[in-house]
Amino acid sequence: MRSVILILAVLFSFHLVGQVSPFSDKSIQLDSSGSYDFTVSGHFYGNSSNNTGYPVNTILGNIENFNSSESEFMICLGDLFLDVTRDIPYYERSFFSQLQIPLFNTVGNHDVSGTKYEDTFGERTNFFILEKDCHIILDTEIDNGDIGEEQLLLLEKASELAQKGDIKNLFVYGHRTLWVSHYDEMNGLFEDNTQSMTGNNFAKDILPVLEKIGTNCNIHWFAGSLGNAPASFFYHYDETRNIKYIATAVRGLPRDAVLYVESNNGTISFTTESLTGKDLMKLEDYNTEFWQENANTAPPFNWRLVPLYIKNAVLSRYFWYGFLSFLSIILLGKLLVKKFKKA
Repeated sequence: MRSVILILAVLFSFHLVGQVSPFSDKSIQLDSSGSYDFTVSGHFYGNSSNNTGYPVNTILGNIENFNSSESEFMICLGDLFLDVTRDIPYYERSFFSQLQIPLFNTVGNHDVSGTKYEDTFGERTNFFILEKDCHIILDTEIDNGDIGEEQLLLLEKASELAQKGDIKNLFVYGHRTLWVSHYDEMNGLFEDNTQSMTGNNFAKDILPVLEKIGTNCNIHWFAGSLGNAPASFFYHYDETRNIKYIATAVRGLPRDAVLYVESNNGTISFTTESLTGKDLMKLEDYNTEFWQENANTAPPFNWRLVPLYIKNAVLSRYFWYGFLSFLSIILLGKLLVKKFKKA
C-alpha cells in the first residue's frame, strides 16, 4: 500500500496547487512573479539538555521574525522533536499554532517512534513543484541511511522532468548527511552526526541519478544533522556534478541561525540569518576549508551539565527499553547455560 501511495504521489502531486503543512495547517501560496522565498534549518529541539518538550528557545524567540519574513514556507531538516510521542502537544501550543507560514519536516531519528509521526502528520516523504523548482523531502531513517526503491522513484521522476526542461532546480531535503563518505575532503568533519554503521547506498544508487539530473538542472541537497559543529552551516559545491551540499541546524547555542533561500525565476540565492544577532559570513564561506580549520574550536564540553544528562537519560523510556532488553538477554543467557550444563 505504501508503494502505491508513493507512486501516485510522484505521478500526480506536482499538479496540485498549495501544498498544505501537516503542522501549521497553512498552504503554500505563490504570486505570479515567478519568485518565492523559504526558510531552512534543522534540529528544532536544540540539544538533549532541552528536556522541556518545547522547541529550542532560539526558534521560539524568533517566531515573529519568521512570520514577518518574506518566506512562503519553512523546512525543518529533521529532529523537529526531541521525543515525538511526548512533545506534540507542547509544539502545537507554542509553535505550530503561532507560525503563520507552512512548515514541512524531513524526519530525523528523534522524530521516529513506532508509527506516531505517520499517524499524526501523514507520509514521511513529499514531492512538489513550485515554479520551475522540484522539492523532494526524503526519509533517511527508514532504512538506516539507505534510500530504497520507493524513494529513488522520486529522484527518477525529477530526472525525467529535468531532461524535459520542466525544472531548473532540484531541492532535496534529508536529515542525514548521506553524501559525506563519498568525499575525502569531508573526512572527520561530521563524526557527531547520525550515520549508518554499515554505510549507505548514496554512491551506488543515488549519485548516478544525480549525475543525470545535474546535466540539465541545478541540485541543492540539504541535511540537518550537524552535531558538535563550529557553525550552523556547511557548504560544499561539487562543480563536476552540479550539486551543492548544504547542512544547517540549530543547537540552542549563540551560533544558532537559519538559511533564507530565494528562488527568483530559477536563479537561487542564499542568505544566512542569525537567530541571536551575531554577524555571519556568506553561506559559501562555511566550506570544507572553514570546517577543517575550525572543527576543533566548537564550544568545550560543559561538565556541569553531566548530572542533567544523566537525569535525562535515566528518565527517558528509551533508556529503560534498552536496560530491560539487556536484562532479558542476560537472563536468557543464564537459562541457556544452565540448560546446557544439565544436558
